[in-house]
Amino acid sequence: MPEASEMLAGIVRQHGGTDAVEVVKQPLPKPGPGEARVRIAFAGVNFIDIYLREGAYSSSPPYIPGLEGAGVVESTGPGAEVWLGRRVAFVHKGAGAYSEFAVVPVTRLVPLGNDVQLQDAAAVMLQGLTAQYLLDGTVRLERNDTVLVHAAAGGTGRLIVQVAKLRGLKVIATVSTKAKAAVATAAGADKVIVSDYSDFATEVLQHTQNRGVAAIFDGVGNRTFLQGFRCLRPRGGMVLFGASSGFPPSVDLSVLAGSKFLVRPSLFDFIAEESELRTRAAAIMDWLQAEQLNLQMTVLPLADAAEALRQLQSRESTGKLLLKVGPVEASAEL
Repeated sequence: MPEASEMLAGIVRQHGGTDAVEVVKQPLPKPGPGEARVRIAFAGVNFIDIYLREGAYSSSPPYIPGLEGAGVVESTGPGAEVWLGRRVAFVHKGAGAYSEFAVVPVTRLVPLGNDVQLQDAAAVMLQGLTAQYLLDGTVRLERNDTVLVHAAAGGTGRLIVQVAKLRGLKVIATVSTKAKAAVATAAGADKVIVSDYSDFATEVLQHTQNRGVAAIFDGVGNRTFLQGFRCLRPRGGMVLFGASSGFPPSVDLSVLAGSKFLVRPSLFDFIAEESELRTRAAAIMDWLQAEQLNLQMTVLPLADAAEALRQLQSRESTGKLLLKVGPVEASAEL
């Protein structure tokens, strides 16, 4: 039977809103040397997909969005044959995961044990790795330190809370609604602040007896960033890893008084080397297998890619948003 020449994929033809994404037939990509073609079962939906679609981050339409996914290697290029048939997950710039098939360098693949579900693996690649590197790689923290996590009911926020608790930290969480407060509490937050972000710092200081927190993990950006320095303790770290409300204005360095510091990290700087990607991913998969991570997911079909992005951007969703792309296949590890 001849190989299919087309696949279904979401495509961004020009920068814009959610209507800029449409699902159409596209040519089937072919793997080159050191590459694998993965039949996608699930693809992750993330804020970076929105930034790229809007043009806030550099992207060149037309392109297929989606940086992470999980599935089975269906074909390989020269030098990658050992991966054929393996169950894998990946996070890779330019992967084009909103599609039935994606070509990924094998150095960006994470092999999955048969006891890890493809849906779970897709849900933790970008956000789980983000939580892992933020807690282990950006700020020096000691057991029983208190940290502040913004947007703690979202996919990344829930995982940061859980990893922080695995590390023996105390967690203050901010959320926008009472319903989301229940989500953050279930994730393990010790204190949850329901706030429109107009004055969360006062409540944080009250809860910490004016000591402030050792670190702030801020994926919100403009609405939370400057106020956060008010409740950051001396020598504390502001970790600005995202900007769902827009990027903050230029920073007056006086906010760092008290030997505070600011870091603007990117996941891809912390998984640039193949060995580092595999080490960090192994930690996440170990937590999954030990049932130490409580995942909450909303799954929509690939045809609803634009709706998934709308729900994420409007903050209607909690937990992780996934697109179900293809059949949930299982293949024994080779």
